[in-house]
Amino acid sequence: MFIKDRLVTSIRALSGSFFNKGGTMPINKNKGSTYFRVGTQKQQILAKYWGTGKTFTLEGLTEKLDAMSPGARVHEIREAGFNVRSKPIYTGEVGRPALEYSISRRRTFAY
Repeated sequence: MFIKDRLVTSIRALSGSFFNKGGTMPINKNKGSTYFRVGTQKQQILAKYWGTGKTFTLEGLTEKLDAMSPGARVHEIREAGFNVRSKPIYTGEVGRPALEYSISRRRTFAY
């Protein structure tokens, strides 16, 4: 014997999954989640700096994201095809200058 509520619920579930092909898909609002899992350091970097014009340094990423090797994350983002630009910051100290990074909106692919 069928229970009317269960029958209506299962019809509603089937019609929602099979017959609603023209419906809208939910949009993921996490920036960069198409390329990296949500919550990873790479996705967090993209969410904060991708296409915004903001710049960052590796020391700043270490403080903000609590990442032990932010240079590796920046390298992985660059390898994934993102246009990561760097320019030296001259602080007056001896040795290699620190770099300031920015991620432009346009993606690049190396062949």
